[in-house]
Amino acid sequence: MRVLLLGATGNVGSRLLPALLAHSHTVTVLVRSESKLRSLIPSPLLSKVSIVTGDASSSSTIAETLKTYACNALINAAGQASVLPFQAPKMQHIIRAVAQGCLDSGLRIRAWFLGGMTVLDYPSFPGTRIARYFPLFVEHEQTFSYLSSLPPPPPTSSSKEAGLEWSIFCPSVMNPKNKSIPEEVPERGNPLLAQKDTPAGFAGWGVDWIPGLGP
Repeated sequence: MRVLLLGATGNVGSRLLPALLAHSHTVTVLVRSESKLRSLIPSPLLSKVSIVTGDASSSSTIAETLKTYACNALINAAGQASVLPFQAPKMQHIIRAVAQGCLDSGLRIRAWFLGGMTVLDYPSFPGTRIARYFPLFVEHEQTFSYLSSLPPPPPTSSSKEAGLEWSIFCPSVMNPKNKSIPEEVPERGNPLLAQKDTPAGFAGWGVDWIPGLGP
């Protein structure tokens, strides 16, 4: 795929870059600071990607970059969600700009947005979010609600028609295997496909046994 990666200088995005290259994807990165990117990512890896300097909160920049590099996929790892529920949202302007940029590009885009574990369902309670019992990073709920409100893309059989098909990647704590980014990454032939509405291996906190807390 031809992927536009946002947030390549962040903790997750900087690890996604070599992973995308290892899976033989064609990568374009949009960053605010090219010098910061070059200070984090080894030159041998950057020689394999296209670098665009711009703002991820600009829908016109997103649309133009997607068209210029004929991208058919996008990964948004830009922005950082508010931690506490009473804090003002920190990344919704980016989410909305990215989604609108995809729609304005006139292309069919497969997009992944970085979210958080609390957006997932509580085990054995379909439709009940973990955020109900663990109200941290609840801004990701706003991301889910906004993306759900967008018009659905055309059917798969009409894959050449413009539209946005999206998913939210919902990790918990992620610790990098290595402190630095390797200069070379071995090719990986196995595609990684995952779809889960509840955290894998998550047993819950037993709130379903407490009257008034269970759904």
